Amino acid sequence: MNEKIFELIVAGEQKKEIARILSFNDKTKRYGLTLTDKDAGLLLAGRRNTLKEQRRVEFGESILPKIIEAFCDSQYINQDDYVEMLMALQDIFHLYKNESQDQLTDDELLTFMREQFEGLCFGSLEYLSETCLERFARAIRGGYCGYQNSGGWGEYGNDRLSEEERWDKELFMAVWDELIS
Repeated sequence: MNEKIFELIVAGEQKKEIARILSFNDKTKRYGLTLTDKDAGLLLAGRRNTLKEQRRVEFGESILPKIIEAFCDSQYINQDDYVEMLMALQDIFHLYKNESQDQLTDDELLTFMREQFEGLCFGSLEYLSETCLERFARAIRGGYCGYQNSGGWGEYGNDRLSEEERWDKELFMAVWDELIS
């Protein structure tokens, strides 16, 4: 009997969460991005898997609506990869909440993720996760707390975290154009 009640509660909460996620379609459709009921269900299933894998618990609302809001106007996300990108960003978020030992607020982490994704990473989730966030988390674990003053903005660009020489975007794009033509 108790299991049935628990299942009903969980199902009710999932319906509320799906409705909340879908409510962001009003904002995101101006960027050509929308989610279906099925997409929202997939994202919530991914959330459960990520939370289990990362051994995390979210009380109340999920971080997904904040991720949607932070990344919906990204020049690197389009409708074809929207669900996959959100799923990956959700995974990365929870991984680096752990890796930073929960010293970052959700907003600080999202701010850093968004800035790096749009700037230095040029939309590469791999570079965001394996380079920028890894270094940021390592610095935080080592005692760095300057991000608290900036809210997460400008942390990578001030060379505190960069370990390689800066490269020229224009030169990169010229070489890229040569390679693909």
